[in-house]
Amino acid sequence: MMHIDPGVVRALAIALVFLLLYGSRLTKGMVKETPEGPAFRIKPLYAWSRAVVLPAYVLFFVYLLVSHKQPVPWWATLLFVAAIVLGVLQMPGTIVLTPTAITQRFWLLPSKTIQYNEVMALQAIQGGRMTRVLGDNRVTITHTSNHSAAAEFQKEIERRTGKRLNS
Repeated sequence: MMHIDPGVVRALAIALVFLLLYGSRLTKGMVKETPEGPAFRIKPLYAWSRAVVLPAYVLFFVYLLVSHKQPVPWWATLLFVAAIVLGVLQMPGTIVLTPTAITQRFWLLPSKTIQYNEVMALQAIQGGRMTRVLGDNRVTITHTSNHSAAAEFQKEIERRTGKRLNS
């Protein structure tokens, strides 16, 4: 069986983390026009990172099981699966500005909707990289730095709600 040098794996993992952390901030992403309205999806680099990093974690876990040939406690396997599920649940949902409301759809969680006339406030967070839309129906939709086109989202949500973005 081929052995992988742990130092090389560690260096590659660190390089990948830095690439993803800083590379996703440098990319802007684009708004996609859909029949419902403009859609602000997650940036392709962020989506790609989830598609690569999550399977890499699984392969690393399987590699440890095979190479050490020791029984793994059931709780460690359960904790590992829970971490993968938590990672998928934390993915930001696609935000769509329909003619009457702002909606955010997730993979595994229920969708969120705020009618434009129910928007109480718009908040800029982290120096304007994130925008939070607060509804009077206790729903909050957040356009994160992992979503595409932050400036376009801010302008369009201000125009549609008639509210100004608060810093």
